[in-house]
Amino acid sequence: MDHEANKAAEYVHDLTKHLRAEDLYDVEMYFMRRGGSEFLYDEKLDVCRLPEEGRFAFCKEFADWALLEERGYLDF
Repeated sequence: MDHEANKAAEYVHDLTKHLRAEDLYDVEMYFMRRGGSEFLYDEKLDVCRLPEEGRFAFCKEFADWALLEERGYLDF
């Protein structure tokens, strides 16, 4: 049996390269409904903002991937 093919951490890391803004938005909306999101939701603009200073982080159509990665929000 090939155990090299069963490396969950690498598999999850590879998935983050393929996340779309819509996926991130859907996941965060789920967490917001449960009270566990790390982001601030701007209902008027329908965007998520960074809690540190309120900068734009992502919406359903676009994400600031570089800033999210820089701030450590993509470390799954």
